Amino acid sequence: MCAISTDAEREAAVAAWLADSLNRPGDARQQWAGGHLAVLALGRRFSAVRLADELVYTVAADADPATASTVLRSLRGPVIHDPRNRRFYALVPSSPPGPSLGRYATHLGLGHYIGVPRIGDNEPDGTRASYWAVPPTAPGALCDPIRLNAMIEAGTAALDSQAEA
Repeated sequence: MCAISTDAEREAAVAAWLADSLNRPGDARQQWAGGHLAVLALGRRFSAVRLADELVYTVAADADPATASTVLRSLRGPVIHDPRNRRFYALVPSSPPGPSLGRYATHLGLGHYIGVPRIGDNEPDGTRASYWAVPPTAPGALCDPIRLNAMIEAGTAALDSQAEA
């Protein structure tokens, strides 16, 4: 296997890998060229777990002195933030969902689509558009489902205890 030597080559390889989630990958490239997001199919190459903002921010506050980005980086894979709808999307391997993830997280697989920002759009731009909270590092590099489930369980427990108080 040939190593990717530059950031531009890595970004191009990641974009190509993501675009290949579609039967017509050129559609994704056209959408990124013409705008900020491409709508990609889930369940073949990768799936996503939709996380409520409050879950992520609760875990971040409980992990002193962590921030949301530090908590999300611990998942070891790419995460999209959609500030308009107050959600994060952790990209995970395409496998069937396990047991229910609770009311703050939802597995999105085959039959679902997600708006994916252009590679390199790694900061909020004030338009409330989606961006990479944790950018992808390589083609096929996805979040660790075990770490993600642990984060969901910790956040759900913390939110439930706050609700009881």
